[in-house]
Amino acid sequence: MIVYFKGEESVCITHRDLRVKDIGTVYCSSPEFTYQVENLKLYQFPKGSNAKEVFSIVNLLEKIKEIDKEMELVNLGETDFIIYYKARTECAKWKQRAKILFVCLVAFFGAAISIMAYNNDVGIEQLFAKVYEWLTGKKAGGPGLLEISYSIGLGVGIVVFFNHAARKTFSDEPTPFEVQMRLYEKDVNNTFITGAGRKGEEHE
Repeated sequence: MIVYFKGEESVCITHRDLRVKDIGTVYCSSPEFTYQVENLKLYQFPKGSNAKEVFSIVNLLEKIKEIDKEMELVNLGETDFIIYYKARTECAKWKQRAKILFVCLVAFFGAAISIMAYNNDVGIEQLFAKVYEWLTGKKAGGPGLLEISYSIGLGVGIVVFFNHAARKTFSDEPTPFEVQMRLYEKDVNNTFITGAGRKGEEHE
């Protein structure tokens, strides 16, 4: 019997018992055998604390062979899997909102300071004063139309560039932030897998 399996590179679970269906998708011509394979228990995480473990396709093959030694496994996905276990914790809503508010404030003021520091370095105020003087022949007496237009355009440009405005997006393409996060996640996963293999901590 042939079993097709497509696993994910990294998975996060909140229950201690790790089963095959938590790692990826199983397909077989027999629904009964598919159900057996999907519910095979691979590992049990210890109580109380978060943890991560690295498994290989070899470990999965050995477990499935316990059901049917004649079975043939065809892997369509990753050969190594990182499983993150996050213990369930009850968190009050006000704490979650406070954390979100804190992150928003840090991001907002951090970005504001960065933009102001950049504008100060390039002398944007002096540049606008020069442009105003060239256009009108008079010296600028303070913030005017150029500064207001620049501020509005900067905000609109950031929203368009990051492709998000509240819950709406301007296109189906991922945002630059999402792309960088996926690249970072992949680098972290590769580091964990390589480190576990060198230290002999991979489940095989």
